[in-house]
Amino acid sequence: MLLSTALFADPSILSVDDHRGPWTDTIDLDAEGYAYQRQSQWVYHGSTALRFELRDGDCYTAYPENPAQGWDDCTRDRERSEVRERWNAPVDKDMWYQLNMLIPADYTPMYPKQIFWQWHNGNNGPNLYFHLNENRFHIDILTEPGKTTTQYTFGDNILTLGTWHEITVNVVWSNNPRIGKLRVFVDGVMIVDHRGATIDDESYYNGVGPFVKYGIYRSHLSRYEYEGPHPTHVLYFDEYRRGFSEAEVEAFNYPGD
Repeated sequence: MLLSTALFADPSILSVDDHRGPWTDTIDLDAEGYAYQRQSQWVYHGSTALRFELRDGDCYTAYPENPAQGWDDCTRDRERSEVRERWNAPVDKDMWYQLNMLIPADYTPMYPKQIFWQWHNGNNGPNLYFHLNENRFHIDILTEPGKTTTQYTFGDNILTLGTWHEITVNVVWSNNPRIGKLRVFVDGVMIVDHRGATIDDESYYNGVGPFVKYGIYRSHLSRYEYEGPHPTHVLYFDEYRRGFSEAEVEAFNYPGD
């Protein structure tokens, strides 16, 4: 059976080292030429960064020859161009992540949401995701499968258009409200200091924390209120890393690539 993604994504595009990767992707096969690319026009650090593009109708299907066999965006009201790290975080342990993002000045805000960074636990769904929605920036924590239990909402003054932003996350994946935490920093300023559970019970008792996905993922598209195609969205990402200390993820502690 043909899968829509290789077991591992191309390492010439997605860096693999001690702090990131290996990778796979979840993209529309017809979008392989533009879904995500390494480019040098817009860069945060080093010589290249990744450019993601999502066009109307770009939907990921796990089994293109038989969509009913597995996950199918095209019949579930979704579109995406994402990459997935094939690495699961531990539970009850301090984790750090950093991702640098540029939203182009001509980005078209829309409703419903565009998720650009998420921590996912497989069949139980995401535990945390960051998304744009109209002109707002949201951070959702899900401690029950498929249900947002805490949401932080910001205006358009945090992730401004046309500017690189350094997003750093410090989290403990735990269902114990005395142990779990989430701290989010944008350009060195803490915007979230959450104390409480950060993962659902079933995932926690399986002993496996979530894996990272980032790119552009639009969901609940039947709520789009305008006639015509959905806008084309482009986002740039650079220097993703994860580790067990802030120093391990700080972009300028490395040469950049």
